[in-house]
Amino acid sequence: MAAVELRVDLTALLDAIVAGNTERVTLITRELLAEDRNADVLIGRIGIQALLGDEDGHVGITIGSLAMIARMLRVRPAPLDQQIPPQTRALPLFLRAAQIAAPALRAAQTKTYTEPEAFFPSELLDSGKSMNEVINQAVQQGDTRQVERMLLGFYGTGADYRTLEVRAYEALTTTFHNNGHPLIATIRGFQLLDAVEWAKRVPALLHWLAPLLTAQTGTEQTAWIGEVHSYAVEPAHSLASIRTRLAAPKDENALAVRDAVLSNTNTTQVCQTIFDAIIKNGATPRAVASVLALSAAELLQQVDDSNRAQFIDVAHGLLYASATRIVFSRVQDVEALNLIYTAGAYINALYKQVTAQNQKAQPIIPSTPTTGSGGMIAITQLETIEELLKNKDTRSALATAQRYLNLGHDARALFGTIGLGATRNDASIDQGHSLQIVQAAGEEYVAWPRALAGTNIDAFLQAALRAAAFGQRDTLIPE
Repeated sequence: MAAVELRVDLTALLDAIVAGNTERVTLITRELLAEDRNADVLIGRIGIQALLGDEDGHVGITIGSLAMIARMLRVRPAPLDQQIPPQTRALPLFLRAAQIAAPALRAAQTKTYTEPEAFFPSELLDSGKSMNEVINQAVQQGDTRQVERMLLGFYGTGADYRTLEVRAYEALTTTFHNNGHPLIATIRGFQLLDAVEWAKRVPALLHWLAPLLTAQTGTEQTAWIGEVHSYAVEPAHSLASIRTRLAAPKDENALAVRDAVLSNTNTTQVCQTIFDAIIKNGATPRAVASVLALSAAELLQQVDDSNRAQFIDVAHGLLYASATRIVFSRVQDVEALNLIYTAGAYINALYKQVTAQNQKAQPIIPSTPTTGSGGMIAITQLETIEELLKNKDTRSALATAQRYLNLGHDARALFGTIGLGATRNDASIDQGHSLQIVQAAGEEYVAWPRALAGTNIDAFLQAALRAAAFGQRDTLIPE
C-alpha cells in the first residue's frame, strides 16, 4: 500500500521553495508535520522534483541523504517537552532540503524532459551481444542517451528493480572518476527512489543518473584503477564462485583487509588480500565492504578538524565503501562484485595521500564530559548531544553518545540526531557532504556484521560527529 504522503499536494511548498520564502516553507512544513506525515517520503518527493535541474548530482545525493536521516529519526523517542509534536523534530531537515533544492527547482522550470525511446533487451537477440556488454560500452564511450535508453529498457520490461540496479552497478566496477561520485550517486539515487516508492518516478531518476554514470568518461583516470582492472579481468581472480559456496560465512576473516588498505602495499596486493579474504578464507563481500568502510572512517582520524577541505576529500573513501556495501545488500549478482576491488584500492590510495602529507591528528578521545551526560533516559541524552554539537563540543558529545549506546538505546535515533546537527552546516559550501558523511557513518554502524561484534567501530561515530560539528554554518536553522 502506497504511503499517504505520496498523495499530499506539495504545490504550495514547492512554490515557496522556488521563491526562496523560508518563512512560508517553515509554515507549510510545520503544518504537514503536525499531521504526522512521514518526513522521509515528503523530502524524497522534493528531491525527485529537483532532479531535472541538478546537473552535478549533489542535490539529488544530498536530499537522498536527508530523506534517509529523516527515516532514522522515526525511532527517536518523544521529546520531554510534551508541547512539541515529536514529528516536528524533522523541521531542520526540511529547511535544509529546501535550501539545497531551490536552485535546481528553479533551473528545472526552464527545462523540458522528453523521455527517450527505451532500448529493450529483445533488440539484441540477433546481435550476439548482451545488455551488459552494450551498456558498458555506452558508459565507456560517454554515450549518455544510450545509457538512459537501456536503463529505461530494463524498467519498461517490468523486470525486478534489482535487474535495473545491477546493470548500473556493473558498469562502474572497474572505472573510477570524480572521487567515486558515479557510484555514490547511483546508490543514493536508488535510495531516493526507495523513499518515494519508485513507481512512475523512475524515468526522472534515470534521466538524472545517466550523465553521472558517464561523467568524465574519456578523461585520464588514476593510475591505480588500471591495476584494479588488470587484476580483476584475470579468470583466476574471479569472485563468482561465492554464488555456489556451501560453507557458512566466516566474516571474522574480513578484518585482514584493514591492515592491507591502511598500509603502503601496492594496489595489486590490496586486491589479492581482498580475494583471499573472500574466496580462500570465507568472508562475504558485504563484510569486507563493512571493514573497508571502517578503515576509511579510521583514516579520517588522521585529518585535522582545521583542514575541512581535506576532511571532506578523504571522507569520500567512507562514502564510496558505504555505497559498495549497500550494493551487496541490494543485489546478489556476480557482475557487481568487482566493486570491492575498486573500493579497497581507493581507500589504500587515500591512505598513501594522507600519510604523504604527514598528518598528525589524533582521534577524538572522550573524557569526562564538560557538560552533563544526559543521564540514562534516551531522549535526554539525544537532546544533550544536540546541544553539544551546536557548541562544537565533540569530546563531550562522543562521551554522551557512547553512554547512550552502552545503555542499549537505538543507534538509528542517535545518528538521526547527529544528522540534525549537520543541518546547521551551509550545504551550499560543502555541497551537502556533512549530511552525506553522517548518513554513511550511521548506516555502516547499524549494519556492522554480527560476526565482528567485538571490533571497536567508534570511528564511525567520530566521523559523524566531526562532520556535523565543524562545517561552516549559516543562520538557516533557528536556534
